[in-house]
Amino acid sequence: MPFQAVATQRLYQQVAQQISDLIRSGQLPNGERLPAERDLAKRLGVSRPTVREAMVALEIAGFVEVRTGSGVYVRAAAASEPPARFDSGPGPFDLLAARLIIEPEIAAVAARKASQKDLEAIEGGIQALEMATDYQSSIEVDRQFHSLVAQATGNSILVGIVQDFWADMSSPIFQALSSQTGLPETDSMTLTDHREILRQIAARQPDLARDAMRAHLEHVEAILASPDEPIAGNGTAS
Repeated sequence: MPFQAVATQRLYQQVAQQISDLIRSGQLPNGERLPAERDLAKRLGVSRPTVREAMVALEIAGFVEVRTGSGVYVRAAAASEPPARFDSGPGPFDLLAARLIIEPEIAAVAARKASQKDLEAIEGGIQALEMATDYQSSIEVDRQFHSLVAQATGNSILVGIVQDFWADMSSPIFQALSSQTGLPETDSMTLTDHREILRQIAARQPDLARDAMRAHLEHVEAILASPDEPIAGNGTAS
């Protein structure tokens, strides 16, 4: 029998699909500037982060052009191109929301269970970030830090969850949004946050370790959702 797989779409994919349909139908003509992020969110009934993710997906697919300081414009040849699925990976803000639920608890458990060897390994991860000379090496040692904190819990399932998070952070949409919002240029913030996380783990303070990890991830979220609207105009992973 001709069964077909049931497709599921993330919310940002639904928004990107709707806008691309308007472009392909000519209702959003070539070269037209899209409404501001705030206005699009209101019209579509979604959050501004969802609109931001959709704009990145549309840019990756070639349907729009982001002009710094000006806004987002329909790309000239977009209407003649085949439909796109906009499957650019998990939405960055959904990913961070999941990390905010899980990783602070991982830090709290690490504060109770970390061995001296674990603490030394985490310290080595911080020193490696201090010595990193380029974006790729910074990303690798950042990933290593979070994996080492998870390893300090002694729970291999938690280590696997953190590694899965970082695999998702290599998706095109996360990388593009990171680049556009300047996340790769935040090593100083990352170092300060990582030191505080380690300090509280080493001090055997689960509640404060949890708070330190949560604050760190909220810093990352704030950068990706910065109010200056680098994606849609105004009217280091970590």
